[in-house]
Amino acid sequence: MTLPSPCRLSAVCLSLVISATGDLTTRTAFAADAPIVVRNGKQITARSIACRRIALGEPEDYKPSIVQLPSGALLLVVFSGEQVGGGKIREITRLYRSKDQGLSWSGPELKPGLLGREPYLSITRNGTLFITGHLLSQDIRNTHGHTASYLHRSADGGRTWTSLLLQPRSFRKGTTVLTARNVLELADGSLMIGISEHAPNSGNVFWKSTDGGKTWPKRFPASFSGVPPKYPYTILGEAHLWQARSGRLHTILRVGSANSWPIKGTKDPGSSDQSERMLTYTSDDAGHKWKFVRDLGRYGQMYPSIARLGSNRLLLTFTQRAIAPQLGVRAVLGRETRDGFRFDMKHDELLLETKTPKGMKSGGGFGPTIVLKDGTLITAYTYRDAKNVKHAEVVRWQLPETR
Repeated sequence: MTLPSPCRLSAVCLSLVISATGDLTTRTAFAADAPIVVRNGKQITARSIACRRIALGEPEDYKPSIVQLPSGALLLVVFSGEQVGGGKIREITRLYRSKDQGLSWSGPELKPGLLGREPYLSITRNGTLFITGHLLSQDIRNTHGHTASYLHRSADGGRTWTSLLLQPRSFRKGTTVLTARNVLELADGSLMIGISEHAPNSGNVFWKSTDGGKTWPKRFPASFSGVPPKYPYTILGEAHLWQARSGRLHTILRVGSANSWPIKGTKDPGSSDQSERMLTYTSDDAGHKWKFVRDLGRYGQMYPSIARLGSNRLLLTFTQRAIAPQLGVRAVLGRETRDGFRFDMKHDELLLETKTPKGMKSGGGFGPTIVLKDGTLITAYTYRDAKNVKHAEVVRWQLPETR
């Protein structure tokens, strides 16, 4: 697949000064950058979408996740790692903030107490924040003897946090524990989080809270139909949870590695977890039993998130991680029905980030999209440069008129 060669507009980079509060600031690009390419347009007639790309953070910041606070300010989280000798590592969580809708960013705020790699933000309607993450067994701070997962909670906009180890009693001792990416706030205001073993015959459990995440007393196992026999990996690990207007629950799962859960009639073209893919499940009994719905997209696509755009329109943001000449964060359009969603993965594919050079073995990361009140979309992502160094950015853009 060959991309069009978009004209790169001139970019002006400004170095921001230290604010009156003493917060450090990052270098921020203010001018329009390479436009978003529209591939196989159907609803979108334009071949590209103008945008503004803003660099932030430090080299090797990785896989940003972003939310908007009730104040209108934006909060973004990343992580980066370092070798500490003896086969051990230390992975650090950093927060960045924007008070001008993503045009400039203050930070980093170092949060050594937020244990766990690949931190992912969720926010409730009243502004309570959650971060999910898993602490690798080789992290120097891991005392569990296996990769463990945490849920961090903040009721003050991310200034202070409390942490909870997500370790269901039913899980096998010493087994890696992974979680769904997001904490889902249900229509009734209760919360749920999915937890999964990363092992054959994976145990899967949901925890629920009715006090804003202070406690999680309701806990129950979940079953998934159609899982291949002897499938050796996690089920809910890295899942994206979503509730339809009818109350029906949905999840987009990341599955497969080395042909362990292939698309029917095909063979996985990769040999590692970079070729994994997405599929969808649904539950009509509050999350106890889950039924397979359909495959979603192609090999090498993962890290999904859904944003509601209004008028029953949806946007699915995901990462083309491997198995394509051009890697990076992408998005497609969808429609919300009373009971669920439907995404057109073959048309109107928006290449939100194409900076990772061709030939790289691994693309960028995450790319959740948030929607501001004026309709502006902000997508956060990381890309790799020609020297394989990771960089974080956000892109501000608007969806053009559709047919």
